[in-house]
Amino acid sequence: MALGRGILKSERRRRVRPEFAGAVILCWTDDRGRDHYGSGRCMNISETGCSIELTESVPVRANVSLRVPDLDLSAFASVRHVTRKGMKFNIGLEFGQPVRLRLADAESAATIQL
Repeated sequence: MALGRGILKSERRRRVRPEFAGAVILCWTDDRGRDHYGSGRCMNISETGCSIELTESVPVRANVSLRVPDLDLSAFASVRHVTRKGMKFNIGLEFGQPVRLRLADAESAATIQL
């Protein structure tokens, strides 16, 4: 059996992605040069990438700019996968450069630094 086969994709990640529910704003340019903007929800995030939920699809391998206001985070990323779930799309993003995160626990206001 080849290395990596039979292992869930989430178990092959290099970094743990803690769950994080926060707003995300995304922009990208399509093949025809038209700019697109979308807002959705960030579902999990790490220093190297995140998973977001949008109401529209984004092409795989598209370069995007994203903003996560709750984390005061702006980054560039590449779309690694898109999965349709009902009326929404789950989109996996890989950041161009690792980012520094500070995830605040809403209940205790403790700061977790990855």
